[in-house]
Amino acid sequence: MDMQSRNLTLPRGSLLFAKYKPGTQIPGPFRELGNCPEFTLTRESETLPHYSSRQGLRQLDEEIAIESTLTGAVTTDDMKAENVAYFFMGDVNTVTVTASSNQTETFEDVKAGDLFQLGFSDTNPSGARKVTTVVVTDGAATAPATFALDEDYILDADLGTVYIPVGSGAIGGDIEVAYGIAASTREQIAAGETQVEGALKFISNNPVGPNGDTIFPRVRLSPNGDLNMILDPESSEWAQLPLSISVMKKGNLALAYRDGRPVA
Repeated sequence: MDMQSRNLTLPRGSLLFAKYKPGTQIPGPFRELGNCPEFTLTRESETLPHYSSRQGLRQLDEEIAIESTLTGAVTTDDMKAENVAYFFMGDVNTVTVTASSNQTETFEDVKAGDLFQLGFSDTNPSGARKVTTVVVTDGAATAPATFALDEDYILDADLGTVYIPVGSGAIGGDIEVAYGIAASTREQIAAGETQVEGALKFISNNPVGPNGDTIFPRVRLSPNGDLNMILDPESSEWAQLPLSISVMKKGNLALAYRDGRPVA
């Protein structure tokens, strides 16, 4: 009996994911998920017991595993776009906008506190961004009155929004907004319904305890819990993004391989 064994570990490490190329089970390059305050694995099995009933009380004389699962959960506080896309079950796309001019929109029955998103439609639910040469008037057919920036309306040109403050001269009437759109690009994630699939790799870097690395040839990532979009200003917490991991069989490969550090 080894009474001296004290294989204690302070677990630390990096988690990397290699998304499969479209329509294949071929992983692309591994990408680190960023800082992960928590990464856990859960191994469960279902067994089929057999009991002897030859005499007296029935007794368990055999039990075999008939099903097993390997799952996991990870929480990352790295809010890069690809991680957010895993949560929304979508992809990171690049939206390219070409410059345009002579855009006009009319908004009716203006009230204090109204925020109007320019370019908002079912074909462009995000609306226009990087708007230029914005002029807001009352839309009169002849001699339209022009409203004053920062007095009658507040413009966020990057987001393409027009806000009506208290005391605005536009309150109670309609406004017509003429504007242009500058050329730009931006990232966009559209929420989907497809779990992302690929290979997962964990590389330990423990301050105490033996190190190793574990590869999971085939996993699926899916959202698992709450993503805080707003936290109390007094909160000492960082935003965190939770994902669940389903480890699945890939051909004849094992579900996972754990390797220790090589020695000479």
